[in-house]
Amino acid sequence: MDHVLTSRFPTRIHRLDVAGQTIDLVAPVDPDALLDDPIVEQRYKDDNYLPYWPIIWPSGLMMAERILNAAESPPALPPGEASPRCIELGCGLGSTGIAAGRRGWHVTFTDYDPEAVDFAVHNALRNGIPTERVRGVHMDWRAPLAEQFPWVLASDVLYERRLHPLLLSAVKALLAPSGTAWVSDPQRTSAEDFPLAAVESGFKVSTVYMEGKNFAGGVQQGTLYVLTRVA
Repeated sequence: MDHVLTSRFPTRIHRLDVAGQTIDLVAPVDPDALLDDPIVEQRYKDDNYLPYWPIIWPSGLMMAERILNAAESPPALPPGEASPRCIELGCGLGSTGIAAGRRGWHVTFTDYDPEAVDFAVHNALRNGIPTERVRGVHMDWRAPLAEQFPWVLASDVLYERRLHPLLLSAVKALLAPSGTAWVSDPQRTSAEDFPLAAVESGFKVSTVYMEGKNFAGGVQQGTLYVLTRVA
């Protein structure tokens, strides 16, 4: 049975070529229109919330391409891990998690906005990820799931420095002891202090240069931060 998406906004389909594979993303037609939505306006008053999730962000595409690239190996499973499980933080429309799903991982899509989770799950199923390997959870980084995952994914989430401690706290709670976290960013100035903050939070950090196309077709540079726990 097809997954039915119920949206308060008119939608369209973006067909993307990522690492030679086609990914279809259903998204609101006009992301800016969400700013005038009464529910969004109230959430902004309550928690300075802004609806970034309908945008196809560049480092999300670069991370998806890296995951789908046959030459790139996802992290190895920790000892005793029966099946490959990952969680995506700030999933938005789900491009990164869909790529992980295409590589055989069980994906838990999470976002602060429950509508983003609905879109990500719908998009994952639309792109052929089996239902049993897709889960969607509305999650605040301040209250992460009581689970741990061998692979934590987060793309284009470093746009505000004030959110970095919340992200790192969530990663610390969600990452399995021998797991790996991938955090990508399109080289924003707001992300320059993230590696130091991650080290101060108890992680070992390595950086990987990325380059790809942005949604407009231009060349985009980015950085992948690979986080592991300090032994």
